[in-house]
Amino acid sequence: MKKVWNNKLIKNKYGQVRSGWLILAVMAAYNLIMYALSYLLIETLRKILTSTGDINAATGELSQFAGWIDSTALPILLQIITEAVLILVPIIMWRNIMKRPTRELGLTTAGTPKKDCRAGMLLGIISCTIVFLITITVGGGHVVSWVPRITGPAIIWILIFILVAFGEEILTRGFIMSTLRRTRNIYIILLVPSVIFGLIHLSNPNVTLLSVTNIIIFGILFSYMYIKSGNIWMCIGYHFTWNTFQGIIYGMPVSGLNVPGFITTEFTQNNLLNGGGFGIEGGILTTIVSILGIIFIKYYYRNSEYDFINNNQKPKENRKGPNS
Repeated sequence: MKKVWNNKLIKNKYGQVRSGWLILAVMAAYNLIMYALSYLLIETLRKILTSTGDINAATGELSQFAGWIDSTALPILLQIITEAVLILVPIIMWRNIMKRPTRELGLTTAGTPKKDCRAGMLLGIISCTIVFLITITVGGGHVVSWVPRITGPAIIWILIFILVAFGEEILTRGFIMSTLRRTRNIYIILLVPSVIFGLIHLSNPNVTLLSVTNIIIFGILFSYMYIKSGNIWMCIGYHFTWNTFQGIIYGMPVSGLNVPGFITTEFTQNNLLNGGGFGIEGGILTTIVSILGIIFIKYYYRNSEYDFINNNQKPKENRKGPNS
């Protein structure tokens, strides 16, 4: 058994379990826990509602209350559980099994995390608003009413989008990128979590090849933010405001999910600009703004001296030019 455990396929030359196995373990734990919790929640609700008569045991017919549970409350509960598990599993693996401090997940308070988070939030708002305005102008989108309608579910979804931003960024950027540091290959560190980020959206409604490609490009954008800054606060800020403005403020589908918005935007025709049923993340406009975002981040962090591979500021001797 010891010989198998110390096999080169399992451990690297430094005696560390290879990054791929750690990432696979976290993804497997997440999926197993989510399957168990989802099954437990659904079965518990089903038994309760059957016992109260809200589900007809013979026909399966739902009462109005059971219908509301099924269409509104259950998706919200499942989303909250999903994001909670996404947050907790990587952190538990990182702290309790890998024995590393949380700040090395990119959740550091050193440097300029507040500034980075605010910049990310503003960039997300601007990017989403640009796509929205073009969509309703020439992209086949139409705002049903400009009068905002604030509802309880909409407020709850804002809180969910906070959890989504933390959960997906802690997993893909924080855990996966930080684990892949040991490969010392910046291309692997940049691309692997970005592809995983795209693949975890494959089960979303109305998914297309372009929508997955766009999410991978978003992943590259967020990964580049982490590489340049040394923290994931800009990623979290952008992720949160992009989802919130896309779904809650402008009332468009978010990765194929329909959430209650303050206004409602309908697509009178599905095309490459508006992304159809998946929403603007399935359109070419999102491809363009995400690529422009990468260019902006290169400019924004043009004076950054952070060395992601070694997780520190570049040594002074490396900051000088060749002719210094």
